[in-house]
Amino acid sequence: MNENKIPYGPQMNFSVFNNTMAEMTWQEIQSEADRGAIVLLPIGIVEAHGPHLDLTADFYLSTLNCRFLKQELGERGIEALITPPFFWGISQDVARYAGTFSVRPETMKGLLTDIFMSLKSWGFRRIFVQNAHGDQLHIEIIKKAITEVNDHPDFKVYFMWELGIEIEHSITFPQMREERYQPDYHAGAIETAQMVTFFPEKVRCNVAKTLKPSDSFHPLAYCGDPASYDEEYNIAEFTYSDVALDVFKIEAILKRDGR
Repeated sequence: MNENKIPYGPQMNFSVFNNTMAEMTWQEIQSEADRGAIVLLPIGIVEAHGPHLDLTADFYLSTLNCRFLKQELGERGIEALITPPFFWGISQDVARYAGTFSVRPETMKGLLTDIFMSLKSWGFRRIFVQNAHGDQLHIEIIKKAITEVNDHPDFKVYFMWELGIEIEHSITFPQMREERYQPDYHAGAIETAQMVTFFPEKVRCNVAKTLKPSDSFHPLAYCGDPASYDEEYNIAEFTYSDVALDVFKIEAILKRDGR
């Protein structure tokens, strides 16, 4: 067993900059670009997540997912680099709450476009965007920025949520909880359970247990039933299956593109 392998469990001494380009020299980054490495770009937002979670959930989870992807891709011989997380997103639903940094659509689009163009200028040719924030305008802007830069066959940015390609492998996902309170959009049972699984020190579990189910983001900046987070038993297993599926999709895309 590889002792350095990132576990699908609590993350120790986690920093969003560890294992990203931020901790590499420019020569090391250039060397990876010259070798044909792909790039994983985690996206989230600094945003209110109820009274029981801090503001880091989205970009911590997207960054961790990229680390899992990098690890599993590496085991299949695919080199990947991770950018520092992008956390200047859009939040229409909880922008009213202190700590939610929601930027203008044109600001977000401009920043993403500049990031893509920087990566292209260094010689990277395949970028995969991993987003962990569900605001519809936020997602729309990601798609618009990607469309704007995808104007040449030798440079392509892919949105991980829409990797529409057939794979040869069969992925088994664990059974989902059948009686979960709905809707569960934001800082509810699933997201709270994800944070407990991977970043337990960031969850005010005693507070979560006092919260009543809510079908609206208001008045406490959560939507769902965070108190039932401990009934979500398969978070780590589901994450592993989800990562495996994305790995096979990325592999198929690179094979199709002749990369």
